[in-house]
Amino acid sequence: MFFNNFYPCPKTCKIFLFSIFILLFSNCKTASKMTDAPKPDENYASETDSMVVSQLTIPVNIVMADLVNAINQKVSGVLYEDYSFDDNGGDGLMLKAMKAQDITMFLNGSSLKYRVPLSLWMKKKLVVGAVDATGDIALNFKTEFQIRPDWTIGTVTFLEYHEWLKKPVLKTGLFDIGMEGIANLFISRSQTDLTKAIDKMVAEQMSLRPSVQTLWEAIQVPTLLSPEYQMWVKTTPISIAMTPLETTWKDLRARITVECYNDVTFGEKPTFRENSKLPDLRTIDKAGDDFKMLFETSVPFSEAERMAKNIMVGQYFGEGKQRVRVENLELFGDSTKINVKTQLSGAFNGKIYFTGTPKFNAAKNQIEVADLDFHLETQNFLHKSAAWLLKGVLKNQMKRAMAFPLEENISALKKSVQETLNRYEVQPGVVLAGTLDDVRVLDTKVKKEGIVVRLFSTGRVNVDVSGM
Repeated sequence: MFFNNFYPCPKTCKIFLFSIFILLFSNCKTASKMTDAPKPDENYASETDSMVVSQLTIPVNIVMADLVNAINQKVSGVLYEDYSFDDNGGDGLMLKAMKAQDITMFLNGSSLKYRVPLSLWMKKKLVVGAVDATGDIALNFKTEFQIRPDWTIGTVTFLEYHEWLKKPVLKTGLFDIGMEGIANLFISRSQTDLTKAIDKMVAEQMSLRPSVQTLWEAIQVPTLLSPEYQMWVKTTPISIAMTPLETTWKDLRARITVECYNDVTFGEKPTFRENSKLPDLRTIDKAGDDFKMLFETSVPFSEAERMAKNIMVGQYFGEGKQRVRVENLELFGDSTKINVKTQLSGAFNGKIYFTGTPKFNAAKNQIEVADLDFHLETQNFLHKSAAWLLKGVLKNQMKRAMAFPLEENISALKKSVQETLNRYEVQPGVVLAGTLDDVRVLDTKVKKEGIVVRLFSTGRVNVDVSGM
């Protein structure tokens, strides 16, 4: 009787059992969701942070011997001619000046001095007929020069003095007539034309613009540094400047400094947009003897994951019933840190997270995450559900897996750059040569594409300009 009073009616029983079923099912679903530890935030440094300015300082030497040779090749034959008795106010004189010997040249401060030996032919109209005369003279010119903002050379040439090597004499058959006065007239008449021609010739031969323009464009083309690793360097120049020209007894010297962005990438040839507009000349007081370059390269997350998976996936950790297997892992960033999402199965089914700061180990030439540990929220979660996982075995093995060697990348970079610097002909007559002294890692960052490594290189580069 008591039992009958306590036992609910059939309809009430169904509702009661259904409620318990719903409650149990709800609790099961909640437990399944809570198997995964909370996921850390995913954040990355802004893309603008990847742009680092580096400086490339290029010593430029214009060797006088090469300049003189180029001028002598271009200046030959007749330099001045006048075959009319009636021009120049009807002076009754014809004149022709021909190069007699090689031009010699030397530097004097910010000017060029050179000696031009000439053979003269002249013909003087007389009362009856006309007579010829010949002579040899050396004209000594001085050219003041400066570099214009557009990288061309501005010159002003004038005749300093002349020397008669063989004074001209007219032979009439009866007696000789001295022609020095007439020959001096040739000098005053022709020097304007000759100095203009010399100005044009020197400006063309000494112009830096073609070479600097070629350098400006050439350094922008992505260069394959290592075919084996598909490693490319892409340089984006942003400014250019030069020290004042200095002269010695045998050459002209200056230093060109290019400020630029340099990026080292792996894989396909990077796209680029050439900036062909050469900036105007900007003069600086001095520049260093070496070049310094900052590169950025990266270990992509896909590659880092591949290396870590080779070590971790399929491995078992724990003993007896408290045993898990690593099924998968994935890397992503959070500001300066790297997070490792790890999928486990076995006594614990779900995802946990490790976190740490990647740094470069110079002794081993590799990126390591020495401070790798369980993420704080994962620690709190495991303390409540699977505290035995917090023991150091899994964490220490994951820490060993988070090591990414860079020795091959750095060695390949140094070797490839050095091979390029051995002798790189930018254009005929413009050869770049130098040495790479050092390549070292400055620091690392976590970016969306992976672990970014900043490399710092020093060396010496020289540009030989010959045949200008």
